[in-house]
Amino acid sequence: MAEQLAVIFDMDGVLVDSEPWHYKVEELIYAELGIDVPDKVHQLYLGTAADLMWSDLKQRYGLKQSLEELVRYDEEFRVGFFKDLGNLQPNPGVKKLLSGLSDANIPMAVATSSVPGIVDIILEQCGIRSYFDAVVTTVQAGKSKPAPDVYLYAAKKLEHEPANCLVFEDSMNGIRAAVDAGMACIAFQPEGVVQHDISAAHHFITDFRHVSPETIRRWMTDKQFS
Repeated sequence: MAEQLAVIFDMDGVLVDSEPWHYKVEELIYAELGIDVPDKVHQLYLGTAADLMWSDLKQRYGLKQSLEELVRYDEEFRVGFFKDLGNLQPNPGVKKLLSGLSDANIPMAVATSSVPGIVDIILEQCGIRSYFDAVVTTVQAGKSKPAPDVYLYAAKKLEHEPANCLVFEDSMNGIRAAVDAGMACIAFQPEGVVQHDISAAHHFITDFRHVSPETIRRWMTDKQFS
């Protein structure tokens, strides 16, 4: 099994602690549009693509802009924000794990609901783009998480069967997508962050510094998810 193994990472909240910044961007956009979105509603969109989020918000708040206009404005605002930010770092332990997986010749991919322009900026700022054999977004893959499309497409790009892929995710929607794709899913939920429903994941971790290629191989070969 080990030589068949592939590892797929969600980006926001997993590889990098960018979720608070995305949250800030969305609050700024809501203010620009004159809508007040309660936190419990805002939380529903974690791990989903912009078109899904704005389709729901347009219906909820009767926004006059077209869906295409809202999605385009969101992307332009978000790209500009992250370009100006310029100081993102990967989560602790991520670079060491990626380096170890690369040395072990285990293929890796990113599978994210973020739009390609933002993905490129974040991965380049973090200095980790070169580790990945594929970077897949829902723009390429089809339906947004919680649909499994983006994970199935990532497995196809890596030329691996879904059953031989292990996913690191942090959101309920992302975990559901990975599990429905037929993949092993490890939830990443660091201490001190907003807790999400991760009950569908096979196992959870709080720190990448305790994960190695050997840990991942053991999870997959022995199915030691408890």
